[in-house]
Amino acid sequence: MKFYRKQLVSAWFFIFIFLTVVSGCSRIQMKEWQQPVQEQTVKIQNANFKIREGEKLKFSVRWFGMEVGTADVVVKGIEEIHGRKAYHIAVSGRSNSVVDLIYPVRDEHHTYIDVEHFHSLRYEKVLKEGRYRADAVMDFDQEAHEAVYLSRRRGSKKQILIPKNVQDELSTAFWLRVQPMKLGETITIPVNVDGTNWQLAIKVSKREQVRIGKLGIFDAIHLDPEVKFQGVFIHRGKITGWMSVDDKRLPLLMKTRIPVLGSIDVILVSYEGW
Repeated sequence: MKFYRKQLVSAWFFIFIFLTVVSGCSRIQMKEWQQPVQEQTVKIQNANFKIREGEKLKFSVRWFGMEVGTADVVVKGIEEIHGRKAYHIAVSGRSNSVVDLIYPVRDEHHTYIDVEHFHSLRYEKVLKEGRYRADAVMDFDQEAHEAVYLSRRRGSKKQILIPKNVQDELSTAFWLRVQPMKLGETITIPVNVDGTNWQLAIKVSKREQVRIGKLGIFDAIHLDPEVKFQGVFIHRGKITGWMSVDDKRLPLLMKTRIPVLGSIDVILVSYEGW
């Protein structure tokens, strides 16, 4: 169950944060069966994307076409962490009233991203999922390549070695939004989740047009993430995502297939701050 919980957390934001659940939604259609843009359009230029204070993204979490929850992402502003300026970004996820009867979810995630170097300085989470509870904070010392994981619920603490410019599970999505991309290439990101270091490899598969409900049609890039632990690819479930190819670099849609749970989609339904 611990593995599936981590899969759901990764899903909320695509990785894209974002965090959680669904598939088979009739409102999401690939234009002309996912017709790719002409092959000559190989280079995807570095978007003029910058984190914007006040940006708000709202996602619908769906399981087999039924909405089971929502996730909200907010750029709250710039704060000081460890003497450095950092973007404070918060994600809240909750199950709907029907799912609450079986497995209520009330999750909060916070990341603090260094304004200059764009790596994680702190990550916090407060999870309420059914009977499961977690309240933890991870402080990253990027210069010393060390981190401290503190479980505020258990009162336990552990020190961890981290790779250079490591990201947390939420800052990863924002880091990806600023990267230049080329079709066919694979982008590798060091990520620390609950004190464990992973390598997230994201293949930039193709460029295509995708319709996202009432938001309309977007020119998008199709991304296929894979996770490595100690050099070995972890093949448990499959995640695919789409991100807009414009200055907003919006995370549009994430589809994941998890053993036992089945297909889960996280779909952008609204955005503000642009």
